[in-house]
Amino acid sequence: MRKYCYVFVICLCLLGTSMCAQLDSLQLLPEVVLSDVKLRDFSQGTTKHTVTDSMLRASASSLTQALRQESLIYFRENGPGGVSSPSLRGTSAQQTAVVWNGININSQLNGQTDFNTIATRNYDNLTLRSGGGSIPYGSGAIGGSVHLNNEIRFGNRFENDIILSYGSFNTPSGHYKSTYASERFYIDAGVDYRKSDNDFEYLDTDERNENGAFENTNLNLNLGVKIAPRQLLKIYHNTFLGDRNFSGTLTAPSDDGYKDRNARTLVEWATLSNKVDSKLRFAHVFEQFEYFPNGLQDTISTLGKANRFTANYDLTYRFTDKTSLKGVVDFTSVAGDGTNIERSTRNLFSAVVLWSHKVNQKFSYGAQVRQEVTNDFDSPLLIGVGGEYAFAKAYTLTYNTSRNYRIPTFNDVYWQGAGAVGNRDLLPETSWQAELGHKLSFKNLSLGVQTYYIQTKDLIVWQPNVQGIWSPVNVNSTEHLGGELNARYDYSVNNHKFSLVGNYGYTSAINTETGAQLIYVPKQKVTGSLGYTFRKWTTFYQFLYNDEAFTTTDNTDSVAGYAVSNMGVSYKMLDQQKHKVNISLRALNIYNKNYQTVAFRPNPGRNFLIQTTYNF
Repeated sequence: MRKYCYVFVICLCLLGTSMCAQLDSLQLLPEVVLSDVKLRDFSQGTTKHTVTDSMLRASASSLTQALRQESLIYFRENGPGGVSSPSLRGTSAQQTAVVWNGININSQLNGQTDFNTIATRNYDNLTLRSGGGSIPYGSGAIGGSVHLNNEIRFGNRFENDIILSYGSFNTPSGHYKSTYASERFYIDAGVDYRKSDNDFEYLDTDERNENGAFENTNLNLNLGVKIAPRQLLKIYHNTFLGDRNFSGTLTAPSDDGYKDRNARTLVEWATLSNKVDSKLRFAHVFEQFEYFPNGLQDTISTLGKANRFTANYDLTYRFTDKTSLKGVVDFTSVAGDGTNIERSTRNLFSAVVLWSHKVNQKFSYGAQVRQEVTNDFDSPLLIGVGGEYAFAKAYTLTYNTSRNYRIPTFNDVYWQGAGAVGNRDLLPETSWQAELGHKLSFKNLSLGVQTYYIQTKDLIVWQPNVQGIWSPVNVNSTEHLGGELNARYDYSVNNHKFSLVGNYGYTSAINTETGAQLIYVPKQKVTGSLGYTFRKWTTFYQFLYNDEAFTTTDNTDSVAGYAVSNMGVSYKMLDQQKHKVNISLRALNIYNKNYQTVAFRPNPGRNFLIQTTYNF
């Protein structure tokens, strides 16, 4: 009953705010309309890193490839094209949220997003937000969140992008995106396709990566219409179709096959003014997997699927240009079923309040609160605060602390497979996190230093009972302590441009019951890149080091640490206002390093990619 009271009070505050607000009829819509304003305006004290659209087009198409060299995320990848699970600040893949245009799209079945099922070239930017974010973004945002954003950009233009590439192991890929915009209308449509035999040699052996082929198609559509000077209708849609074989390991062959069918649609009606922004959103997220133990051509398979419908009302009131209050009420209904999943429905109602105040040019802060009510478990009250203070033009201190959570998945609660059963009495995982950061900026140099602490309780772990039946239980608690260093140096002289980027992360992630480091969490990761541009030529060198990562809970076995380097060169063959042609060549793992991110699953040796981009 207390939680229902919390939600009632929050909703009452939202209604009171909307009644006292007045719309300014002279306010016009901006030329660029963002979908996820919470990320921009209500993330005080958090660490954010944005990968721009030009960098996404230059990189390979999966989210894993875009972030492996650009972030301190550790990827536990079952080989190229296989399942890719991220670990951010030592947390699990289920504790890292993926947010699509403001909507959390982590699977309702297993709680995570496979980063190899996300094609990045159809997005305008990608932002990594480190630290807890469960208050604005819901379940799973404990270690951090990855944001995929499409921008509605009005203005008179018609643009087309074509990207064609071919890589080692018979890997062709193609991307096409067309954009049309006027003063009142915007539409873009894109398709991204990638296929590979993926039959690379296992270095230092006579074996190859058998049964590793994959084929992915990603479709995007974004639409914006100015209904009136201050009203906007937006529609976002994304479909992913993936067919892949699951390759074996050094010790065991495999004939497994897997199909992904994911679709997401978001409709938003926004009314904007100087004082009040009002947004009504409806979303549908569909996910389906089909597993084939004897290959994709076999008729025997197991199936799982979930349908999620969300209705969301978002109201922002600006008391002044420096003070804002945002309230969000959300109702979500999820239906899931499958071969081994009991047909069931989960209803969630949540209320969120976000406060932002820029006191002066030096100091700004924010506060957040969230309460959720569901029909199958109790969820905690979440609170958070964060702020920034500029002691000098070159130095800013940041801080934030918050309580976060992750709800049990459909697999955790409703699984009914042979030898395993779900647990209806599970508690959500709850976590407290705190972060202290330092930002230093000079003429050509920028530095960032962050230290953080995360404590998580009631972790959900699958383990066998005395009858040998596997079931999830709340058992473990963990403590994460770490630090991150980010640096960038840019220098230009005449037609010569240099850039140097470096990242270092240290993570201690301990199971408090055993004192052991969590599995697949390396204590250290280092990334670096050096870029040089001269007129039409651009070259780069990338470096990645991952420390040893334990593969057993008692820390007796591990995958060895490794260092991998990439190089590339690109040339602007045509650089006119309406026509641009660029050709590039990339060499990956140039030193032919034999390494693994998952035990007994080798990665490719030296391989190449040639790519042509045409913009008109």
